[in-house]
Amino acid sequence: MKKLISFIMLALICAIAASALPFVPTTDPNLASTNWYYIKTEGLYVVGSNSMAYPSSSQSSSSNYQWCFVGDNNSGYRLYNRQYAKYLGISTYMYPEGYQELAQYKERSGNTFYLYYYDAAFNMHTYMYYDAEQNDLTAFGSVNDFPVGCFEAVLAEEGAILPPTPAWTRYDANGVGYGFIEGGASSVQNEKIENLCDGNAETKYYGTINNCWITMQASQEVAVQQYSVVTANDSRSYYDRSLRSWELQGSNDNVNWVLIDEQKNYPMPFDDQVEVVISVNDNRKFKYFKFLCTGGVAQNSTVQLSEVWINKEPHGSWNLVSTQDHGCGYPQVSKLQCSKCHIYKNDLLGPASQHNYVDGKCSVCGIYEDETILLYNGQMLTPYYVKALHANRNSDSTWPSAPDRWNMLDFDDSNWIDLPLPMASYNHSSGPFASLQYNSYWYNEYNCYLMRRVFNIDELTPNATYILHCIHDDNMVVYVNGQEVINIEGWTETPNNCTWETAYQEFVIPASAFRTGENVLAVYIQQNWGGAYFDCDLRVKKSATSAVAGDVNGDGTVTSADVTCVYNYLLNGDETFIDTCDVNGDGAVTSADVTFIYNILLGN
Repeated sequence: MKKLISFIMLALICAIAASALPFVPTTDPNLASTNWYYIKTEGLYVVGSNSMAYPSSSQSSSSNYQWCFVGDNNSGYRLYNRQYAKYLGISTYMYPEGYQELAQYKERSGNTFYLYYYDAAFNMHTYMYYDAEQNDLTAFGSVNDFPVGCFEAVLAEEGAILPPTPAWTRYDANGVGYGFIEGGASSVQNEKIENLCDGNAETKYYGTINNCWITMQASQEVAVQQYSVVTANDSRSYYDRSLRSWELQGSNDNVNWVLIDEQKNYPMPFDDQVEVVISVNDNRKFKYFKFLCTGGVAQNSTVQLSEVWINKEPHGSWNLVSTQDHGCGYPQVSKLQCSKCHIYKNDLLGPASQHNYVDGKCSVCGIYEDETILLYNGQMLTPYYVKALHANRNSDSTWPSAPDRWNMLDFDDSNWIDLPLPMASYNHSSGPFASLQYNSYWYNEYNCYLMRRVFNIDELTPNATYILHCIHDDNMVVYVNGQEVINIEGWTETPNNCTWETAYQEFVIPASAFRTGENVLAVYIQQNWGGAYFDCDLRVKKSATSAVAGDVNGDGTVTSADVTCVYNYLLNGDETFIDTCDVNGDGAVTSADVTFIYNILLGN
């Protein structure tokens, strides 16, 4: 009976000892039915390819990460890699058996253990551990049994590795934390990919397009309502490094990724440290996010940016950096910087100086005394943002259709991009627009943009003349509150190295298209081939009204002097009374206006 009890106790002790192992060992030479494990140390995962412990989720489903324990209690347990079919050597490199002594399991306690080798000839205990400075596994040798480095086995049930929880380096407006997991290599040591998730727009990533990718983890599963891409701290100086195309992906296991949003040929602004917000409104919730660059200004070139933010950034206070005065009567542009993330933004202030009118025309900027600018051009306000939608041509002869009611005031353009004007093609500088500034690229040929600009008119003035000044390359259709007012083919003919004043084309828009309160100017512009450029402003000239039809000079009577005013404009370009020369109201000043006055004088 005592022998039986002793036998049972011995079996129980063996069972307890066996169950204490953090893995199930195998002696199967074919390894056909063994259990495979991930091996963790310091929160990282041991891979089998010549080195180290990596938090690399990009290969997490690979058998490169999977190990089994071969041996028994007598011979010990060695680690065998599934992909490379080799045992783990004590120096972290994979060696064929017999080439170098192999790392063996040595129990520590619970689910943790050491990787260990003892050389009796030299009385040397050698342990494997993670060297944070080298970011690698290495060996520690001592004549004393002094273990360092602790490992853990995790059963590879799903074939997926979840990386260690990162430090939360940024929080969105709802308090969700985001932290860096991994990313591509940089071209400069201190301009690394981790900078895209540090919440500081003054640091950037700089590297090749193929290496511009980052994965981040959120502190909880979250739906993406919007995300932001922030330009680099010297984008204006290195505009040829501008980001162009990218993808945002989501995952809940850090292995299987789905597309959240994709942008192609995005006209990134050239300003430094500017936040570009992309609206998404995706109801799916994810815990992992991958931002992947797919194109820049030139394919296979370098690219740079400073931040990628998931969901709304809660900005701090805005501090004034500088104020730029664009001239008499024009708004000042104040440059502000966020105290928290250090991005910049522009605000408009009132004009610092007034016009200097001489004979009804400003001697400084050329605006007429009775003229008001409703919408400024991008040359005078740097930059001027519009809402825009980009599309490519469907075929050689078919352009894409615009969305329903896109040119109406009540159209929802919240998902359209914020496009900074002026915009131009990359090679525009070799053409006639060389001296004109531009704030975003117009990429490629045979594509189009739909643009919307909302503005306000406090009061409609009878007989007012509305004029659109623009440079368009190529075809352009313009709408005001849904009414087509301009439809023109081809590009604006301009002299070489033109200025804004010498380049723009002028179009008169019927006053009937406008209304008191909010209005919308909508432009559909198509780029065919060669260079591209677009910018515009909208002005209104308030006519000196007269109760007498045909009274051009406003003296209350119709005489030959009114005919002279029209002739002076038509023959000599004298614009003194241009706002009242259109006496027949057809939107243009022609000889028909002279005939209209003559008929009044003749009593017809």
